Amino acid sequence: MSAGEDQATATLAWMRDHGDLLREIVREDLAQAADLTPGGDPNIRAHLRFVATALRATLPSPPADELEGFADGLPAWFDESLPLFDAHLQTGVGAIALEEHLQFGTLPGSDPSLDAGLERRVRIGGWIRIFLLGLEAHLGPSADGLGEEALAYMGARQRELARLIFSLDLQAKNAAREAAGGTVDVEVQDQIGQAAAVQGHMRLLVEGLAEALAPRG
Repeated sequence: MSAGEDQATATLAWMRDHGDLLREIVREDLAQAADLTPGGDPNIRAHLRFVATALRATLPSPPADELEGFADGLPAWFDESLPLFDAHLQTGVGAIALEEHLQFGTLPGSDPSLDAGLERRVRIGGWIRIFLLGLEAHLGPSADGLGEEALAYMGARQRELARLIFSLDLQAKNAAREAAGGTVDVEVQDQIGQAAAVQGHMRLLVEGLAEALAPRG
């Protein structure tokens, strides 16, 4: 494996072993939030803070040292960047309409579940972009282009991402059915799907950042 693949494996393993920390971050970030859904903005932002914490814990020096304080500063950075996020959403509206027309042969409003899924993807992508801008700013001029490298990595692996989200969704729904001793209601299934989308994007982000940061390590 490449250095980037080794790093991604280590970071993702750390994240799996520190689920309690993720839950703590989520509780903290959602304490005053109106949207408590797994695919809502507060939860996406909490997961990105967890990614930053994991990178700080697992990257070698010097990148790890340079990440000191980045995770703690993310909530303020996200709040400060809301105008950029809103601009991203406005751009995403047109992208959603085009994708629905080209890929699914439909128009926005004709399939609410499809609309919601595509909008969720745009929102996750928006917060990832804000996260990467903040990361570049935190690391300084030596990190110029880091965000574009990570986004290019993710953009080239959208089919892989779709398969990953499907797999995470299926595993979680099967576990929920087993725990319930039968079927689970539609709302629970929707929440599982939202969580799978967020988790899949975070995993691919970690992989992309590991590859982009490897030469800097």
